[in-house]
Amino acid sequence: MEEITRELVQAAKTDKPSGEFDSAELKRYISDTDPIAHREEAMNALPGMEQENRLFISYAHKDNELFDEAVAIFAKDVSNFYSAKTGNTLNYFFDRQSIGWGENWRAEIDRGLDNSMVFMPIITMQYFNRAACRDELNAFKSSAERLGVRELILPVVIAGARSIKADHEIPEVRIIESLQYRDLESAFLAGPGTPEWRTALSALTDELIGIIDRVEAEQEARRSSGQPVLPSDAAAEGEDADLLQGMADLSTLSERVEEEITEANQAVEAWVEAISKDMESFSNQKTPQQMQAVSLRMASKAKEPSIRLRDAGTALATTTAEADALLRFMIEQLSQTESPEARGMAKQLTESMQEESPDLQSLLAQMSGVLSMLTVFEVMSSPLRASLKPARVGINKLQDAFRIVDSWSSLPKIT
Repeated sequence: MEEITRELVQAAKTDKPSGEFDSAELKRYISDTDPIAHREEAMNALPGMEQENRLFISYAHKDNELFDEAVAIFAKDVSNFYSAKTGNTLNYFFDRQSIGWGENWRAEIDRGLDNSMVFMPIITMQYFNRAACRDELNAFKSSAERLGVRELILPVVIAGARSIKADHEIPEVRIIESLQYRDLESAFLAGPGTPEWRTALSALTDELIGIIDRVEAEQEARRSSGQPVLPSDAAAEGEDADLLQGMADLSTLSERVEEEITEANQAVEAWVEAISKDMESFSNQKTPQQMQAVSLRMASKAKEPSIRLRDAGTALATTTAEADALLRFMIEQLSQTESPEARGMAKQLTESMQEESPDLQSLLAQMSGVLSMLTVFEVMSSPLRASLKPARVGINKLQDAFRIVDSWSSLPKIT
């Protein structure tokens, strides 16, 4: 075996490209030596046959704690099942700190989806309270839809499946429902290592394998027919029509963002006006009955403004996520071309998005403070709690939108 290894090392040191290594030479060497003693040993010294796929797991850290680190065990077990069933490697990204994407993680999504990376959000109702989780879900959804690979999002619900409804107040809940989530509540209640756990994860892995196989087969069919596999392939081939259409779409989205910012601002002002007077009145009341009367009046006055705020925030967050996915795609494609004009467009586009944006951050902070104060009222009045729930959703969505806008300030510089 040492002699075989030395010859392989020597071959690697030659100027011959690795792709042109004459495997016949190795076969002759094996046949000239003891075939039984050396054949399997030599073959195992060659590079492995396995291929690599990637899985991005998005989860709320509290959920991993709730289930005694079961989410982490789940990620490892799915990877192991995948290897056992396919002979290939499934590298999973589990800890955001170890992803290595840093500030530009959004820009890497398209590359991952181009290579059939699956996005797997691990869902409890706590997931939707975490800004990072909402950002990841919305970013992957926007890019997957634009690239035509929406099936590469595979949600897994581990608690709260009864709350996943198509008419839910929170838009991300509706997204998960529309993606036909997989319910693994019973498996997580049974716990890692149980028959229920292994059966559920084995079935999920089969579905994961099927999704990757279907997407890759569709891509290969398009490639064989001479069609671009994904929009990024068309752009990489220098098809001006695709880039021009992308610029036109981005211009339309930018106009919508401006309009929706105006509507959001007006919705915020209307909501604050609807509740401010009753908030002042509440502090002057002496008895619980008087306080309850004020809270009921506030609930009635805040209902419509709260719904308007929810709708405005949701619309702005959705459009901003779409614009962000397209913006990063366009900048990357334009900046990679050899055309000075295209690179100039990329630079201009980047700089235009880094201009000072409307400052609603302070207003959002004030609204969050107001909602915290209103918690006292909500405890005393379920009608008020129901009336203000849409406003809470709207404020969260406005915060999501402006986190995206703020991320544009760190877009890579184009020279």
